[in-house]
Amino acid sequence: MSKFKILCVEDNPDTQRMLSFLLTQAGYEVITADDGHQGIQKAKAWRPALILMDMMMPRMSGVDAIRRLRKLKVTKDIPILVLSAYQEQALIDEAIQAGADDYLIKTVLPDDLTDIIDRYLEVGSAVLARRAVRLHDDEAD
Repeated sequence: MSKFKILCVEDNPDTQRMLSFLLTQAGYEVITADDGHQGIQKAKAWRPALILMDMMMPRMSGVDAIRRLRKLKVTKDIPILVLSAYQEQALIDEAIQAGADDYLIKTVLPDDLTDIIDRYLEVGSAVLARRAVRLHDDEAD
């Protein structure tokens, strides 16, 4: 069973609970945030293996949060998957240009979502391994 941490940035409490349940059942450790600002703070503190990001949230949109996460050294390599109800191509393009790795519509089936997350975590685990080596090397200096 995986103990990868996934940060779920979602302002709807029902969706947040559903995603937390689904991901916990799939073996992931889940951290939640209610908006983009809180998501950035939790990503910096917890350094998750992957981030699920909603697009439309109070205080800070998903796109703005993605842009900021991509500028931070500690979060720039973390895979970010947008999970949104909005299907407009302009919004999808904006999220990808901001640095999202993928854009999923909230109607995605639970098994499909966990399969997609598993695929990205293969990349994420390599990133985490490289980061651990860098941190170890930095401590040795």
